[in-house]
Amino acid sequence: MTKRLLAPLLAAVLLSGCWGARNIDHIVYIHAVGIDYQDGKFVLYVQLVSFSGLAKVEAGGAREQAVLSVGKATAETFDLAAHKIYQSIQQMVSWGHVKSIVFTKRALQPHVIRNTIDLLTRYNEIRHTIWVYATDEPLEQLFRATPLLLTSSYYSLLSNPEELFRQSSFIRPIRLNRFIAHLDEPAMTARLPYLGLTKTSWTEDEKNKTMLQLQGVCFLHHYKLQACARFPEAKGIRWVEQDIHRTPLAIRKEGKIAATLIIRSPHAEWTLKRDNGKYTAHLHVRIDGNIIEEANDSLSRNELVRLAKQTVKQEIRRTYQWGASRGIDTLNLSAVFHRNALHEWRRLSVNGTIPLNDRFLPSISVDLIIRSGGKEKADYRVGD
Repeated sequence: MTKRLLAPLLAAVLLSGCWGARNIDHIVYIHAVGIDYQDGKFVLYVQLVSFSGLAKVEAGGAREQAVLSVGKATAETFDLAAHKIYQSIQQMVSWGHVKSIVFTKRALQPHVIRNTIDLLTRYNEIRHTIWVYATDEPLEQLFRATPLLLTSSYYSLLSNPEELFRQSSFIRPIRLNRFIAHLDEPAMTARLPYLGLTKTSWTEDEKNKTMLQLQGVCFLHHYKLQACARFPEAKGIRWVEQDIHRTPLAIRKEGKIAATLIIRSPHAEWTLKRDNGKYTAHLHVRIDGNIIEEANDSLSRNELVRLAKQTVKQEIRRTYQWGASRGIDTLNLSAVFHRNALHEWRRLSVNGTIPLNDRFLPSISVDLIIRSGGKEKADYRVGD
């Protein structure tokens, strides 16, 4: 009988592995990482978020003033800068809750990106699904911008971009693993969301409040930054991007807003046609929309559809031509050739990009269905 009891007791002693457990308050959790590059050195920023207030809110308690800290260190490499952070932080550091990494435009250089990605993919605490951004703002100011109503930075745009993207889709947020894949693709141009700060859009307690804001997109090819575009030049991307959930389309007539549509889940399909040995690209966009505003009551439904389709085409062409004038394949037309006409891509491409001239400007067709007109519920379909 004694022998029978002895074995389970020994097993219980060996399995009780909580001696080395640490209290959550004794560990510092890094929430976001920022990379700048100045005078040949890495400037590392880390944003720390307190989980104690977050736990109280989720348990039904009252919200407290959001607490966050920002650390900074400079060194020749990312890792050396991180160890300088350790020297002054005075507590054990956990990288397991990092949600995003932000590069300044100065840091978007091939050797800086490669060094950073190499470290992040080697270090087992950091997930490969963190969000990646670019910015031209001072990183300390960017990390000190907190959400409204005392909400924790744990729910900010840095860590939770999908909620905003589902409600208003322009630039698709990108995770680290997808960003790396796009950089390594020979014909792909990576599109990185561009973060800025708005200081006049919101007030809190009668004072201007600085808020994070998506302001455009940066284009990188083979780990090299090409340029960054603001929203007016980048609007055409939403019609060729995947997983666009909900995006507004403003319809203008004679320079004035005539109506606004809410477009859901647009679908783009590329085809290549060969004629006399030459390839041309065609883009077909299918969109469904609801009329959310109609400022011009005299506008016929056919005219509204015509203007909407025309606007989509103009946005796509503007984005393509903005990039073509700078040698940037904003629509990733080179990737279409790489997938569907590999021999032609090899013949034409220079450093992975096909010539971005008028010959390769894609022809565009748009198929629009208006699902709801607001007061009247009906289907309206007009094709090219």
